[in-house]
Amino acid sequence: MKKIFFISMLLLIMVIPSSCFAMNEVNVYFFHSKDCNICEQERVYLQALKKDRYPNMRIYAYEIGTQTNYDLMERAKKLYNESRTGVPFTIVGDKVFYGFSQGSKSQIQQAVYNYSINSYQNKLGNELGISYSKDLQGEVKQYNEKADYVVEETSGIERKPSEPANTKFEFNKYRNSIILISAGLILFIIYLILKIRERRRYR
Repeated sequence: MKKIFFISMLLLIMVIPSSCFAMNEVNVYFFHSKDCNICEQERVYLQALKKDRYPNMRIYAYEIGTQTNYDLMERAKKLYNESRTGVPFTIVGDKVFYGFSQGSKSQIQQAVYNYSINSYQNKLGNELGISYSKDLQGEVKQYNEKADYVVEETSGIERKPSEPANTKFEFNKYRNSIILISAGLILFIIYLILKIRERRRYR
């Protein structure tokens, strides 16, 4: 009985780390112009997002003042069937963003979170030979639509306000704890079953 119990526990220990504490790299392809103030605001925001919340972001910046990078942007637009023009033009995972505003910050943040826990095609990355890791150790916080970075548009200085309380239960926020508790319950149930079988055998 003890042998079976320890084998079961070992299997769970092997499975839990990969399912509980793994996250994806999120590739961000940022096309911008050096003469674009809005682009600079987004650049500051993306760097703040990576530094303070999502270190699994990988930001690839392309200044379209060079013909090579301009052609790459046009190639990316065709890949995603986009006909809009101008910069900033940003691809988060496989989600396209044009322009940048206070309203788009939460949308970008939500996209980063979603691709952190869900796989994506990485269309442009595949074209460029840029892959992404799916087994980074760590975890990301649940996206909160009420929490946002405030970027000072005149100076480009990012500020992070305190996040309001969120009373709505969100599974992903407590996913790791739920998995660990469930694993413990499974081990306990296995132990009880084996204990009962052992007692019946010696009666």
